[in-house]
Amino acid sequence: MAELKNLGPPAANQILFHLYLLAAQIVSSMPPLPPQEAARILRASHSPEGMKYDFSCQKVCRTHRVNGSELWTLTVQARDLPLGFKYGPNARFAELDTKAAKDMLETLENNPGSFIFKNNGMMVVAESIKSEGTDVSIVCNESEPEVEDAPGHGVLNGGHTYKVLQHALQSKDAKFQRVADEAFITLTVGIGIPEEEIWQISRARNTSEKVPLHAPRELAGDWTIVKENLPTSSRHLVAFKPNDPEAPDEEYDTTDLVRRLALLNNKMFPAEQGSHPVQAYTSIGTVVKKYKSAAFEEIAPLLPDILRLEEMIVRHWETINGRSGDKIWITKASGCRPEPSQLLSGYRASITLADPFVLPVLAAFRVFIVGGRWAYPMDELWDKYGPKTVRALWEAYRDIGKSSAAVFGRSKGSWTAACDLTKSAAIQHGLIQVA
Repeated sequence: MAELKNLGPPAANQILFHLYLLAAQIVSSMPPLPPQEAARILRASHSPEGMKYDFSCQKVCRTHRVNGSELWTLTVQARDLPLGFKYGPNARFAELDTKAAKDMLETLENNPGSFIFKNNGMMVVAESIKSEGTDVSIVCNESEPEVEDAPGHGVLNGGHTYKVLQHALQSKDAKFQRVADEAFITLTVGIGIPEEEIWQISRARNTSEKVPLHAPRELAGDWTIVKENLPTSSRHLVAFKPNDPEAPDEEYDTTDLVRRLALLNNKMFPAEQGSHPVQAYTSIGTVVKKYKSAAFEEIAPLLPDILRLEEMIVRHWETINGRSGDKIWITKASGCRPEPSQLLSGYRASITLADPFVLPVLAAFRVFIVGGRWAYPMDELWDKYGPKTVRALWEAYRDIGKSSAAVFGRSKGSWTAACDLTKSAAIQHGLIQVA
């Protein structure tokens, strides 16, 4: 506008007039939206709390409430379903070419009224929900675009169902013209779910017919070096493909192994340059998609050591967990619980720790790996730097006010605090050099 003022009123008015004509031409040339589609767009708006979705439903009720978390169940006519929910929290990658999706599309085409009876519905995680009669308002804090795997709020389960309904409702094909009026869906809304628990719930709800990102790569043999270096004692815990017969006690999948290899890969995340593997925590999907065998050839043979180092970290947390003296009551921290957990090493821990209290400590030791080997025996390195690194991480957590574990894990400062000691030692011993 400053440039227009400099031109003077006559010239400025002439330019604004032409801009107005151009805008009018663009708008007039756009095809009109169907009434129900236009209404759906207008009912999605930004609010100070996040993205707000206003819509009507047939029935709405709160079905469960515990420890500040709630579950609401809604029966929604297809025409009223908001089409802008994000897929951030959904553990599956919904596609229309799967058998399940094709079956749903066939139902919507031939008998849309039966859709709600043949479908499990979908679940959305949100910040809040308000209802007045059958009018509902949902607010979602959606994940940041640059952090594609950040859980955020949105579709947690039923990604294929949502994808199919989006397709049918936005299609101009006459075979789906009855969907908006005749199809209904059961929508579950979760409120007050801590961010660090969203991944766990998503994974648990998506165990049936899930389509992991790593599955196609497994068929291409990309994971050979990972599988070859996984200890035999851990094989029964890791699924390298859906329904892996060699993983009867599946607790983890290939992405969990790649995550740990990335944490100890100083070439990918050079500590001396201030780079930290935060992405291995926040965006494991991105790490997996970027995965190249060559990037892990040196580090893969150390996988057994990496899993044992993780066990040493957790065992140390078990030892110092408590209230008296210089102990740390870690099981009271965000995302941690006094419940057993199964580690990749095979160790059954007595407590459950949120990843941000383990992964940054694990990553701190990447500076001691040179040419695919430990510069010094790993046990000696742990004894000398491990407990102090754990303590430094805890002090960083305490200094920021003991926030959410998920927020703490996304903060570069958390990873820097854990790495400062080992980084200084590595520089002193000539293992890494600061430019």
